[in-house]
Amino acid sequence: MASAPKATPKGVPDEAIDSLFHGPLEEFTASRNELAKSLRSDGKGDAADWVKGLGKPSRAAWLVNQLAVWKPGEVGELLELGSELRAAQEEMLAGSTDRERLRELARREQEAVDSLLGTAEMIGKEHGVGAQTLTRVGETLQAAATDPDLAEAIRRGRVAKEQRAASIGLVGPATAAAPARRKDRDRAAAEKRVRQQEAKRRKELERKLAAAETKLERARGKLERARESVEEAERRVHEAELDAHAARRDLDEI
Repeated sequence: MASAPKATPKGVPDEAIDSLFHGPLEEFTASRNELAKSLRSDGKGDAADWVKGLGKPSRAAWLVNQLAVWKPGEVGELLELGSELRAAQEEMLAGSTDRERLRELARREQEAVDSLLGTAEMIGKEHGVGAQTLTRVGETLQAAATDPDLAEAIRRGRVAKEQRAASIGLVGPATAAAPARRKDRDRAAAEKRVRQQEAKRRKELERKLAAAETKLERARGKLERARESVEEAERRVHEAELDAHAARRDLDEI
């Protein structure tokens, strides 16, 4: 499992584990080792071993954990939508689902993910996070719809590694499906993939536009400073010409 266990063993303070996963990523290893050392000195060897075995979150997983701290309400809404979407998918596999409701849930889930990605991008700017990491954050958030354990880890902010979202229709045990029902499922999966790709492309273009506008503003600033330098140089040349003319005139009068 890519996330920390839902329940900490006896003797390990929950708040201490939250501090590990919610705190600065660069301090995770040192803080984890210090906590394990403290537990061992207190005679809690098993608890110390458990803590020592906690893996440092990936950058994308750490951002997901930050969302649980910064936006717990929005994360809760997303996980609720994921639960509803999972139930609708299971109904679809059973052959009795409202495809319009499924599409609506998928649309709302994507909107919730996009909103949280905006916050993740804001947090990530201070840590040099790129588009690829943000894509993994989005995939992990969407994967919660098909993985209840991951959803719980996201809610608690204890994800250790990013996850990939499964396609619609792949939730639960495989069952035989009529060709028509399978065709509908494939079409719904394709529609969701298109929406996801469009959302990712829109985010990518928005980031490129912001970078281009920043670059343009910097270039304009450099141009303005260059113009001011030219004007200052021209002024100095003019003053030097006047001084030279006056000197010649004084020389001619001697």
